[in-house]
Amino acid sequence: MMNGAADPLPTLDDGAAYSRRRLGTRGLLEVAGIYAALALVLIETLYPLLWVLFGSLKTKEEMLSNIWGPPSSLVLQNYVDAWRIAGMGSRIVSSILVTGSALIILVVVATPCAYALARLRFPGRGLVVAVAVAAMLVPPQVMAIPLFMVARDLGLINNRLGIAFVYAATSLPLSVFILRSFFVTLPADLEDAARVDGASRLEILIHIMLPLVRPGVALITIFGFIEIWNDFFLAFLLLRDPSVQTIPLGLVSFFQQYDSLWTLYFAALTITTLPVIVVFVAMQRQFIAGLTAGAVKG
Repeated sequence: MMNGAADPLPTLDDGAAYSRRRLGTRGLLEVAGIYAALALVLIETLYPLLWVLFGSLKTKEEMLSNIWGPPSSLVLQNYVDAWRIAGMGSRIVSSILVTGSALIILVVVATPCAYALARLRFPGRGLVVAVAVAAMLVPPQVMAIPLFMVARDLGLINNRLGIAFVYAATSLPLSVFILRSFFVTLPADLEDAARVDGASRLEILIHIMLPLVRPGVALITIFGFIEIWNDFFLAFLLLRDPSVQTIPLGLVSFFQQYDSLWTLYFAALTITTLPVIVVFVAMQRQFIAGLTAGAVKG
């Protein structure tokens, strides 16, 4: 039996006062420093994107008089002109075909390779893992001449599918390394139970293991997409025909011919950046899960 009125519910001010008493002056300063650092990183990350977006919506005169601020009016004609002059339509199609093909090849090849290195016992497994790790340290630029000669002999020059295989091969060591770390964390009891039920290795990989490492697949997909979509070196090396060239080559060619049209160049950059932002936003939950999976499971 309660006597008198009930105690009032705590308010936000009460919670703030309690937090201040609990943390103390030093703790509050540390929290303030963390938030200040995060705000600085956020501004450093977002403002260059906003600056390019602002520049793409200005006139040429306003770009010279108001470099850093937002536009006074929205000049959407810049996007139309940039799309037409830079030939963005065909280059976007090429980038989509090359990137999509490379990612499909990468996931199809890297997943069973990583599964085999993580779950199977065979002679030389440690050596294969060591070679995969060592291959991550070798940039494609070092292999430019032999890579070009091999691609020429195989007929991969000016071939979208050919350069997709090259992109998949260059991204394979890192992808196998990432996926292997995911497969290692899975309990062996899952495989044993499936083997008792008569499932084959391939069925175990597809129906049991692959859904559990979906964050890892999303992680290598995002990393691969960003690297392949923005790559200039390999595209410049293997794609000489303008009809099959990707967006980075088109941007460089556009800037070399129209280096004074900064507003159109910024519009082309914005068009190029939007797919990367869309892919990351669409897969951010899986991406964060992939980054934190090791900490949660380990």
